[in-house]
Amino acid sequence: MVNFTAPPAGTVQMAPLTNPATAIVKSIVGVFIGILIILFLAPTVLWFAENQNIAKIFSFSKEVASTSGVSGFIRVMDTAKADSSLVCYQNKVGGDCIYYNYKLEELQYTLKDYCGSLKKNQQVIETKGQQCSRDNNDKEKCKQCYLVNESDWKVIQQENVFQSFSIGNFKIPYPNNAKIIGSGRYNKQIDASHKESMSYFKDNTRLLVSGSSDGSTISHGGKKKYLLISSMDYQSTYETLKAQDKITGWVLRILTFVILLIGYNLLFGPISVMSDFARKIPFIGKWIGNAVGGIIFLVSLFLAILHFIILWILITIIKNIILIAVLVAGIIGIFYLYTYFKKSR
Repeated sequence: MVNFTAPPAGTVQMAPLTNPATAIVKSIVGVFIGILIILFLAPTVLWFAENQNIAKIFSFSKEVASTSGVSGFIRVMDTAKADSSLVCYQNKVGGDCIYYNYKLEELQYTLKDYCGSLKKNQQVIETKGQQCSRDNNDKEKCKQCYLVNESDWKVIQQENVFQSFSIGNFKIPYPNNAKIIGSGRYNKQIDASHKESMSYFKDNTRLLVSGSSDGSTISHGGKKKYLLISSMDYQSTYETLKAQDKITGWVLRILTFVILLIGYNLLFGPISVMSDFARKIPFIGKWIGNAVGGIIFLVSLFLAILHFIILWILITIIKNIILIAVLVAGIIGIFYLYTYFKKSR
């Protein structure tokens, strides 16, 4: 909890009682939100997950000689030479650079009120009172509050420079928007509260450049035909991009499933609210509430899994609709030829 005033030491800030009408209205609003994220947000996120294909598009680039002057989506590997001298930020690394991204970070401290479990970067200055809130079961839960001194690394200086350069007969005049693979790394702990880091490409080093060429310059081509600059060879660059695509894809798939699970839980919000009221029934209310809550979670989980599978199948079909159409046409053609020759006999 950030930027709030904790209750004084020895006091407890009680949670207000749940208003039944407010809870019902919120649950109904939640139903509409659930419908929206199930129907629109989840398919959008999964579509992006199944279209992480930067490596595949990179593989379509045509390998050419640095002296060829070829147009199109190409890749070339040769010694890169900066158009003008560029010192690697105060000579942090020896020689000149084509590119560097320098960061200076400082460990800064902030005094703040905080309630809950303490974090590793927090030092208690004063123990304060307790702050209470109500959970889904309308039970009051309290957290201990503190005045803490919280430390965080903050970037206090940053400089990102990319010099235009040549590679063979090709010019790369606007490399600032390039996707960078395999840059050099510089890291130094200056003192207890300061550290610096820098990624860079040295001048007169062998680089792979991929992008859209007009015969003399290479630039960003759009439609994921990124201007890409790498210190690795083609295969290593491809494998790195493929690994990045895979990680991004799985993160987005997991996010899609979580969105669906939340969405279906929101759909059952009004039932959950009713079960919260049932908890107030003497003796059996708690058991009724727990049973309903458990059933809602299991049903939401089942529907989220089923919905995810169906959604994944539909997106896969849409992505491969042309290939599927060709296969279906081929099967129909083979069946037609088979029946034709069978009749001919």
